Amino acid sequence: MLALLAGAEPPRRETIDIGVEDAAAPWSQADGTGYANDVARAAFAAVGVDLRMHVLPYARCKQHVVRGELIACVSMSPAPELDGVVRFSAKPLFVFACDFFENPARPLPPRIADFRPGTRVGTVLGYEYPLEMMEALRRSGAVLEATPMEELNLRKLAVGRLDAAIVNRDAVKSPDWVAARAGVTGKVRSVFRTGGMPAYVGFSLVHRGGAALAARFDAGHARIIASGERDRIQRRWIARNASAGATRAATRATTR
Repeated sequence: MLALLAGAEPPRRETIDIGVEDAAAPWSQADGTGYANDVARAAFAAVGVDLRMHVLPYARCKQHVVRGELIACVSMSPAPELDGVVRFSAKPLFVFACDFFENPARPLPPRIADFRPGTRVGTVLGYEYPLEMMEALRRSGAVLEATPMEELNLRKLAVGRLDAAIVNRDAVKSPDWVAARAGVTGKVRSVFRTGGMPAYVGFSLVHRGGAALAARFDAGHARIIASGERDRIQRRWIARNASAGATRAATRATTR
């Protein structure tokens, strides 16, 4: 207002293009909504940046950032091949663990070290997973089979085309919620959890504006953490998912 009274132009908001995942509900959903997307949008808005989100399969989103074709991608995690290529936000959007699912008709051993050689484990194309977990799977002789989404892996597990499926989870995204979305509740079950890995906004260091935009995001992210807005976004998504779960349960009960 003071700038307007003095005859100066108000600061202009900037719009940037970033990538978000198409199949990581409720963090990033096919319609561009999601907990991680909402946090990224709020953090950028706090520093005068509006987002134009491009919804992509994660593997493609990551490659666009690696090649500098997109300046940023939401919900990336560190991996050796990204060193010096991607600058991650100072604080993660969330921290996830990995749940291993089994088909009750073909139970898994209680730990990865006891997996039989050739155990077929469903992963997602392009996803980063905890290095210790991946090394344990390699030592066990497990065979990793990647698909575009966790729900597809759970369906394959339910019909016997996989021996195990990995589902990433946190306070917003419960593994049972993912199983319900996949339509396999009661056909598969979570048996153990391992690892912990942060998910950040990843900024391309190949893109000439990547490092500067990362610094702006960090400033905005710090603001919404201090104001409590990030926590409010998280609570809204937890409540939304609980409501959706109750609706699905009621629908199942009335159709039996």
